[in-house]
Amino acid sequence: MPTTDLIVALDYSKSDRALALLDELQGLPLIYKVGFELFMAGGSDLVRELVHRKCRVFLDLKFHDIPNTVAKAARQAALMNVEMFTVHLAGGSQMVRAVTQEFADMPQLKPKVLGVTVLTSFDDVRWAEVTRALTGHACDVPDSVSGLLSVAGSWGADGVVCAAMELERVRQLSPGLYTVVPGIRPEGTSADDQARVMTPLQAHQAGAKAIVMGRPITESKEPRKVVEAALRDLSSEAVSA
Repeated sequence: MPTTDLIVALDYSKSDRALALLDELQGLPLIYKVGFELFMAGGSDLVRELVHRKCRVFLDLKFHDIPNTVAKAARQAALMNVEMFTVHLAGGSQMVRAVTQEFADMPQLKPKVLGVTVLTSFDDVRWAEVTRALTGHACDVPDSVSGLLSVAGSWGADGVVCAAMELERVRQLSPGLYTVVPGIRPEGTSADDQARVMTPLQAHQAGAKAIVMGRPITESKEPRKVVEAALRDLSSEAVSA
């Protein structure tokens, strides 16, 4: 049965702390996520260092701008040899298609383009505030997610970032998408600022292609043990079709 990829979110403000964690987790089959905080601290030099160390890199900067600007940023991500990066699907079809078209002359370097639907920090109440301000009408999270998922593949996205509870909807609407699930917490740990969470085993059994774990690993005194336990859960055979 297929395993689920484990993405470790390098939630640090300094590059040396991120590199120290890499040393501690050396040899484990992982993908490393570089988000806003660490990218602002270490920049593209840090990303290149991770790639130089033969790490699989997920650049999570959630691009959202005019199509040409996002397409050029996507090209730079590809030239750094990252494996995947994120764009907000709310940027629209023209923006997402501009990204995929940018890779036409460099297919061998093309990373996975992952579309972000509704951030997992939103619950229905907070999301209703946003949608009411935008349109005058309150929308709930599932309806908004479904609408974006239904177009993600046709716009050119290779995968989506979604909550674990939305995996069934992804399989129904766009079964070929690579699904990355954030907000994953080992059983018995705090949900922190995530409104919609699951354990690694639950997400795996729901059919996630990849999960993201950050603070449960980066704030642990024994991060390797946390990672090894998660990897065991993600390689079990009880995976939904």
